[in-house]
Amino acid sequence: MKEKLSKKDKIINAALKIIAKKGNMNFTIREVILDANVNIASVNYYFGTKRKLIQEIEKKFIQTLLDFQNILTNPQSSPKQQLFEWACTLIEELINNPGIVLILSNKLILTEQFDENIELFIKENNQYLISIIKKITGIEDDEQIQLKITRFNADLFFPMLFIKNSEKIFGFSIQDAEIRNKYVKSVIDSIL
Repeated sequence: MKEKLSKKDKIINAALKIIAKKGNMNFTIREVILDANVNIASVNYYFGTKRKLIQEIEKKFIQTLLDFQNILTNPQSSPKQQLFEWACTLIEELINNPGIVLILSNKLILTEQFDENIELFIKENNQYLISIIKKITGIEDDEQIQLKITRFNADLFFPMLFIKNSEKIFGFSIQDAEIRNKYVKSVIDSIL
């Protein structure tokens, strides 16, 4: 049986869908209520403004990312497997919610100061990645480790900017799970 979404989740999902479809954040609340099949009072009750709706989407997604950190500390997996599972899970989430790529890209590129949730994710994620890469490589030099993390993140996230056109641009579809797994493995192997 399919779980029934709350009105709040319907609104968030509708906004993400519209953002992904349009390729920008120039959506109206009217478009959201029509897609979510809710009334304007629901949007006003949960969010009040379009800006607050976008902030709630960011907050919800960052919480999802923080939840994914558990993969990086799973004692049943080797450090390399933790890295692989985390990267695949994250990419799949971005593929399933392409609107979030646009929201976060705008926020990260156009804003000098991040909100506390994004800063928390960046800080925690960096600490986990430092620990894992040190375990795998034996490298202790912080600068060298940070360069590897930067390359890892760049290699993982760059294709996300082209989710819908990855096959035209890269010659493979990042949406294909088998190819995506090969890509992630290749990225991990290249930094270790």
